[in-house]
Amino acid sequence: MTKIGKFTFLFILLNFNFLWGQSGNNKQSLQEVFTYLESTYQCTFTYKDIDLRYHYTTPPQASDLESTLEVLSKATLFNFTLLADRTIAVSKKQNLIGRCVYITSEFGIPFKDVAVVTPYQQVVTDNEGRADFELANSSETITIQYTGYQALTTTAENLTTNDCSSFSLLRKVEFLNTVTLVNYLAKGITKNVNGSLNVNYEEFDILPGLIEPDVLQTIQALPGIQSVNETVSFINIRGGTNDQNLILWDGIKMYQSGHFFGLISAFNPFLTSEVNIIKNGSSSEYGDGVSGIISMQGDDAVNTEIKGGWGINAISTDAFVDIPLSAKASLQLAGRKSFNNLVETPTYTEYFDKAFQNTEVVSNSAAQSSSNDDFTFYDTHLRFVYQPSDKDFLRANFLLLGNQLDFLENAEVDNELQSRQSELTQENISGGLFYRRNWSELFSTDFQLYGSTYALSATNFDILNNQRLLQNNDVLEAGIKARAFYQMSSNSVIMAGYQFNETGITNFEQINNPFFERTDKQVLRTNSIFTEATFSPTNWNTTLIGGVRFNHISKFNEVLIEPRLSINYRFLKYFSLDIAGELKSQTTSQIIDLQNDFLGVENRRWVLSRENEIPILKGQQLSAGINYSRSGWLVNAEPYIKHIKGITTQSQGFQNQLENVRTHGSYTVRGVDLLINKRFKKVNTWFSYSYAENDYTFESLTPSSFPNNIDIRHAVTYGINYYVNDFKLSGGFNWHSGKPITRLIQENQIVDGQLNFDLPNASNIDDYIRVDISGTYSFQLTEKLNAFAGISFWNLLDTRNELNSFYRINNDGEHEKVTENSLAFTPNATFRISF
Repeated sequence: MTKIGKFTFLFILLNFNFLWGQSGNNKQSLQEVFTYLESTYQCTFTYKDIDLRYHYTTPPQASDLESTLEVLSKATLFNFTLLADRTIAVSKKQNLIGRCVYITSEFGIPFKDVAVVTPYQQVVTDNEGRADFELANSSETITIQYTGYQALTTTAENLTTNDCSSFSLLRKVEFLNTVTLVNYLAKGITKNVNGSLNVNYEEFDILPGLIEPDVLQTIQALPGIQSVNETVSFINIRGGTNDQNLILWDGIKMYQSGHFFGLISAFNPFLTSEVNIIKNGSSSEYGDGVSGIISMQGDDAVNTEIKGGWGINAISTDAFVDIPLSAKASLQLAGRKSFNNLVETPTYTEYFDKAFQNTEVVSNSAAQSSSNDDFTFYDTHLRFVYQPSDKDFLRANFLLLGNQLDFLENAEVDNELQSRQSELTQENISGGLFYRRNWSELFSTDFQLYGSTYALSATNFDILNNQRLLQNNDVLEAGIKARAFYQMSSNSVIMAGYQFNETGITNFEQINNPFFERTDKQVLRTNSIFTEATFSPTNWNTTLIGGVRFNHISKFNEVLIEPRLSINYRFLKYFSLDIAGELKSQTTSQIIDLQNDFLGVENRRWVLSRENEIPILKGQQLSAGINYSRSGWLVNAEPYIKHIKGITTQSQGFQNQLENVRTHGSYTVRGVDLLINKRFKKVNTWFSYSYAENDYTFESLTPSSFPNNIDIRHAVTYGINYYVNDFKLSGGFNWHSGKPITRLIQENQIVDGQLNFDLPNASNIDDYIRVDISGTYSFQLTEKLNAFAGISFWNLLDTRNELNSFYRINNDGEHEKVTENSLAFTPNATFRISF
């Protein structure tokens, strides 16, 4: 890492010098130009600040002040009069042409912050999508542009003179990520030719039970994605566990994804502009994620006008601001924190009861009890974007996520009440630097340096036994990634790159009485090269994406070859066929040593693969889907088969006769995802169904094959959205079959002091049913201040859903059943203002 660190530092330093060196060749604001000229020629410019707003020009290069003012006058909309005391009076030219435009998205929604660029000005649209500007003559060019959308170019003579001209921006059809289906299930969701799904939160619709765009909650509305325990920290993509998902934030791997220990997403939705979900056929640039990929991206546009907002809901408050530092750079800041230390709402109470049920936080008995619980969560985001020229782009990121819990454990010892404070903290810190260079219209490169740390620590007191248990799970990861893109022709592109990744994981435990200490530290280094080609032959109606990734994993001294494939074929005008396949590997996973580890709250700990103990996870997947889209109808059906080997019994969270067994095996999922969606003018409705047969294979166990712990055979969702002006209403129904459990042998539940289990996962809990509704209203408080209000009801019918159950022996030596329940009826409300 030392050599790589030196190389990376040198690379960044050279690029910073290059970027700042280039910045002098671009336009600056008129005020910046005036300041420069005043210091150069010892003169003073007099002007009205409002007249110079949004005006930019290139600093004139001339030999004297008079020549400079002449050049400046030709390049701007102003006249410059040099007075005797070297004061320069600035006045607008006569007979200027004033025009305005209204910009909307392809769905007719007013488009805010779109750049309208003229030879003299760079203005942005307001909340209504309007921008006003001036020109010297009607033949001058006007460019309308926004990141990710097709730019429009026109002239003043094409604009109306008595009203604003209207334009709609269409999402840019990028060759490497061509959209094949829009409004997939809901507005703002698109399906790309590589099979990935994109959620754009600028255009995103309302969903049942949600009033804010919680990143990891919204994707659970998609077929094949769910959470069997109602948490965002245990998302199951086509029958896989959450640790088998690669979760990226601006290209940086995340080891923590939830607040409230999994009940809400840890990623601020107001700094997340879009998320890509890949269930199969992923690009060769991605390592890890044998089950799926969730890649979140922020807004890379340089903001030229300060904007921000503040919001509050029933459990937390947050604020964000986007500050322009210059015409080429802006800084985005956001923060969020729970406020239960001030007031505990009914929503917080329901979340608390769900998150900490059956843990030491709420455990009470005749001998011991808990009290004075104090919980908080917080996050801080920072993004700096800098674009010194049309060819260069730089981004720096920082993210801090945290959960903290402490409470008193009480017990009576020798007729004296004693108390000790147990605590649990979870924190993730990530940062990165990204640089992209467009060398020409055909060739571009980018480079990313990233790092991420994760720390889970617990202090657990057992007063009756005079014991204190300390536990830590720490992850430290750093890496670099470089890519190059070359467009060989109008319908073919190749990509190649290199990635180095170093991951270190430490697990620590200490007991004070009797003293015991264990530290386990593992480090893995992976070098990867990857390449990929995209072809879209003329008149073939086909897009073919093929790639391969080579991973060399240091300690195993093994090279893994991972081919990737994605094919999209369009036929009969309204139909398309998708075929995707991939081989992938992964060296990190989560295991459970004991169910009461880390107070029983967050008992999964990260570990690295190691020879003869924890194999490298290796995944294979193949799918073929058909799509139909016409007249507001969208139908998608996609059967698939998925095989993951290298899983361990510890990683699966068994709570039966296999809880203390240590072996490894595999699981295979055979399933199909179906979506039917119909969009009317003011109504959008959808129906989805997923079937999945998910079975384990452990050769050393008897029986060797049995249902997976998250074998949800059938899942159905139905939703409907209705729009009335600025009101949005949404309702939905969710049902799925119950997950497998292992029951005890009737009339013979305990044998030799041990629970006597039936065959593993031979039974199922009751089916899951939930109805949700939500509604939002957008309005203006002032000309520049917008407001948003919403209310939602999760589990409207207050259905008692059993998420899991298991058995244990109580203090009386008898067996008892322990049940984990879903969220009960949970209301939520939000209010937001933005400017």
